[in-house]
Amino acid sequence: MARDRAPGDLIGHHVLDEEGHSVGKIKQVYLDDETNKPSWVSVETGLFGRNETLVPLQGSHPKEEDIQVPFDKATVKDAPNVDADRHISPEEERLVRDYYAEHGGMDASGMGGSAGMADTGTAGSPDADDISMVRSEERVDIGVERHESGHARLHKYVETEQFDEAVPLHHDELQVERRPMTGESGTDETGDMREEEETFTLYEERPVVSKERVPVEEVHVRKRDVTREEHVQGERRRERIELEDDDGEPSGS
Repeated sequence: MARDRAPGDLIGHHVLDEEGHSVGKIKQVYLDDETNKPSWVSVETGLFGRNETLVPLQGSHPKEEDIQVPFDKATVKDAPNVDADRHISPEEERLVRDYYAEHGGMDASGMGGSAGMADTGTAGSPDADDISMVRSEERVDIGVERHESGHARLHKYVETEQFDEAVPLHHDELQVERRPMTGESGTDETGDMREEEETFTLYEERPVVSKERVPVEEVHVRKRDVTREEHVQGERRRERIELEDDDGEPSGS
């Protein structure tokens, strides 16, 4: 049970209600006069103020480093307050016992006798007058990944095309010219008649097609890096800290 723990082990830890919700931090520990064991603790349920709420340890049990009591949070918060600067009077202790017996269904006689403050109770926790909370947020780190987007090949094909060009061609032809013979202009040929023959060689030009491979163009292909902008949208979370009172309403800073 929680009441078996040393007083110094309780101070500064949280009191949890029956559902595991935090009620507040333990500020002081009160010992039973007969058993000298912790029987009550005081909890500051609000962010400000010097009043503390008494919580009985009867029926409580450890919950890791904290203490869980068999009451709901509202019951503890509505319990009678005590002045943290002085000892609890018998009347105040009886009033608190009756409250928990009425609202928590506990036997007032089983809550122990008179309770005195533990020697270590006045020390409180190191941060009794100073509380802090860490606020976090998500930071977005946008990078780039290199992915293969495709391939490009430089391929040479052989194509055939028709051509039609005019080529001038020369050839030899025979032209016959007859001229009459006269005594003055012709030669005097006498003698026997005989056959004669002269041979001419005739020439003509014919088109001849020859082909040769001639380089006409060189194609260069190079890869270059192109930069473009793209908007990236998403969600990121961040924490927001607000000051609230006991009723969960916003409180002034």
